[in-house]
Amino acid sequence: MNKITAIKIAMWFWLCLIAGCVGQQSMPEVYPGDLRQPLNVVVYDQTYWPIYTWAPEKSVTRTLRIYIEGDGRAWLRSNRPSMDPTPVNRLVHHLMLKDKSPDLAYIAQPCQYVMNENCSRQVWTFKRYSPKVLVAMNTAVESLKASGQYEKLELVGYSGGGALALLIAAHRNDVTSVRTVAGNLSPEFLNRLHGVSEMPAALNPVDFGAQLSSIAQMHFLGARDSVVPLQVSQHYLEAFEDTSCINIDRVNADHQSGWIEQWPLLLARPLTCGQ
Repeated sequence: MNKITAIKIAMWFWLCLIAGCVGQQSMPEVYPGDLRQPLNVVVYDQTYWPIYTWAPEKSVTRTLRIYIEGDGRAWLRSNRPSMDPTPVNRLVHHLMLKDKSPDLAYIAQPCQYVMNENCSRQVWTFKRYSPKVLVAMNTAVESLKASGQYEKLELVGYSGGGALALLIAAHRNDVTSVRTVAGNLSPEFLNRLHGVSEMPAALNPVDFGAQLSSIAQMHFLGARDSVVPLQVSQHYLEAFEDTSCINIDRVNADHQSGWIEQWPLLLARPLTCGQ
């Protein structure tokens, strides 16, 4: 194997690892009815791509907490995109099981769980976090809010869902907090860190500092996470002049394991802002 080939293989490996095709752990299925407050499956198909969600049957409070899925199974192996980005790792659903909040919802990324004629591999590979994806996700978020006549939103994003949570928050005025779990807070920086191809269409949360700096944020990073390591959170924090609303917390976890058991305690961590 020559040096150039070795470099290409290494670059594809890291791209695959970031996107979710390496080391995905299959977890027991969780159903919308398993949660403390039963949820309904609702597919928003008025957007360019279908968005699969779990929506509350009825509102209890005026605040809705929305969990945002990660990038799913974007790649089958290092140089072969998946034909179906639906996640094998159901970590987000298991986190929701541990959440005692009375008003919860779940939102998948475009083309996960359900597809239409517009779904293509570009959507879940190189066009993740693009403006068009953001519009589709934000439309679904607005519909979830309207369905229960909620006034405020709390967002929780896992991995690539962390980037989308921040981008959604930056384009709304009703998000009171953002929590991320092993969150990709800066896709551009993470790709450079791992030396993989750029995603020119991707929006970058650090470019929306003015909109995000006043929103309470808690970013949980895994101390053993080699996919989204500590440097990503540090880079995100350095992009802000005012960091009083941004909280970074290291957790004894890797990118997929170690989160579920600790989640109730992590949710209880105070979200300081402006202090």
